[in-house]
Amino acid sequence: MGVTLHYRGTLDDLNRLPALCDELADVAQAMGWSAVRIDDDYDAPLDARLIHDSGGARIDGNVGLKGVVLTPDDGSESLWFCFDRAGQLRSLLGQVLILDGTLIPEESWAFTKTQFSSPERHVWIVGLLRYVQKHYVSNLEVRDEGGYWDTGDLAELRRRMDFINGMIADMTTALSSPRFAALAGQSAEDIVAAIEKLVQELHKPPAEANPPENPDRR
Repeated sequence: MGVTLHYRGTLDDLNRLPALCDELADVAQAMGWSAVRIDDDYDAPLDARLIHDSGGARIDGNVGLKGVVLTPDDGSESLWFCFDRAGQLRSLLGQVLILDGTLIPEESWAFTKTQFSSPERHVWIVGLLRYVQKHYVSNLEVRDEGGYWDTGDLAELRRRMDFINGMIADMTTALSSPRFAALAGQSAEDIVAAIEKLVQELHKPPAEANPPENPDRR
């Protein structure tokens, strides 16, 4: 849950990838963000896979991506600017899911959630994506759940982020109540049903003050 920016596209010229990485790393340094370079071997077999073990999940093998990952200094998620050998923009997890056949390449989007940051930081990231579109990925597509990419409407972006923050706060309060403590030890299905009921109660539309007369009741 939360406002997220989804983006995808194809690098105009793969030979300019080092320049893109250098420029984005410079931006990260100026902003106080971290920047991590990814430099896999394009010519090696693509054998990356997701491994689950006692320590959690990890990725083994060659993912076949080159680029840079920027991580802001606040609540925003990392921004992936990594590309496969065909110049397609990919995230690490997206590429692994493509390799194991779980994700269709045409449906792969990189994304970053900005909900737990600020509207101003969301706007700044939109500006960064526009820079990349202008200079390196001319066909960059962006789906902005905050609406700002298409409209430039900061007030609407604030409204959407505030609305979701309110929903999260309501859910957090309700889920910490004795009503949910009683579900300890219950099945996952029982918990799902209880949460669904809560969501319906919290966000059902208000009843009309004067409901219209039923024409069949004469």
